[in-house]
Amino acid sequence: MARLSPAEQIEQSYDLAIMALADYLTHKRDATATVDALIRILDRDALRDAITEVLVDSRVHPRPKADLPLVR
Repeated sequence: MARLSPAEQIEQSYDLAIMALADYLTHKRDATATVDALIRILDRDALRDAITEVLVDSRVHPRPKADLPLVR
């Protein structure tokens, strides 16, 4: 099985959360089960590690800022 990049792990967790909410909205899951599912998604060590890695990487390798003035 291929290892997902941190961004892919975050995206996968987002997709799982959206599916859990969709199940709630279509009455396939009740509110308690939906909250439990969302907590399980957010409580994964792999997700926390992926978010940390993305945040650290953005600090170490910041994106160049545009030289365009702000439009008001």
